[in-house]
Amino acid sequence: MRAVVWIYESLLTLYLFTASDFSTVLLPQTLFALFSMFSGHFTASSWQDEPQIAFATRLFCVVLWIWLQLLVLDLANQRLPDSVAEDIVNKPWRPITSGRITREGTRQLLIASIAATLAISNYLGVAPETLLLFTFNWLYNDLGLANSHWLLRNLMNALGITTIGAGATRVACHDLTFMAAPTARWWFLCGGMLMTTIHAQDLYDQQGDAVRGRSTAPLVLGDGAARWTVGAGVLFWSVARLHLREDWFGYSVPVILGMAVTVRILTLRNVSADKRTFKLWALWTVCLYSLPLLGRNSLHSRARPMN
Repeated sequence: MRAVVWIYESLLTLYLFTASDFSTVLLPQTLFALFSMFSGHFTASSWQDEPQIAFATRLFCVVLWIWLQLLVLDLANQRLPDSVAEDIVNKPWRPITSGRITREGTRQLLIASIAATLAISNYLGVAPETLLLFTFNWLYNDLGLANSHWLLRNLMNALGITTIGAGATRVACHDLTFMAAPTARWWFLCGGMLMTTIHAQDLYDQQGDAVRGRSTAPLVLGDGAARWTVGAGVLFWSVARLHLREDWFGYSVPVILGMAVTVRILTLRNVSADKRTFKLWALWTVCLYSLPLLGRNSLHSRARPMN
């Protein structure tokens, strides 16, 4: 019985370290990888050639790999003294601030998680993406780029999430051809969208970020100006890719969601509303991520037929 309780408590602790990223990173990037796989633009083979069990295995590997990356990133971030001070204000339910684990215990868990993530990534063939994410992690947390300037913070977030998407796509597709010119441009579009709108997540964390001394967009530009920059970015990217769509659904959904995100950000200005708006922002990104699947000629002037 004690063993069962220990396993449950350990799994709950791991979950709480990464809980904030489930709806905003884990789910969107999993869908990103699946959309890319189903589109057929990122691989020379067809997912339809494999039995259903192979798809289930791919899905499990994608989710596991993304979650492991988030675990390493969150452990590295939440163990820092400034992060603990911020979480006391913003997220007191996290493992360290709630007393479930100490900072030293978190450091030891981080070392074990790095080793496990490297081993699994090497087995899945995504060791380069993992090492790149570890580098971004070091720059973001240990060198403090997340705190020095809001543009650098946005850039590091955009690079990190885009790399997670690329790695997850490689896990899903196996034989990626994603650095060919048309698809490489797709990664730059995704990174640009994140770079110019990701600070939507900083709107509801202003009190804790101020305690930590972070230079986030709302604290540097002011709450109102930061909201307008997010709204402008969301509307721009909602419209900028319309020429890549060929159906009514592809034209309407990103615009409708983008308008909803913008209206909420500009009119509903409290912590609880901003948290819900950020989840709607994540849904908007998923809609844009579906472009390779919905847009028949979105990445190539001539779509490759599926076998």
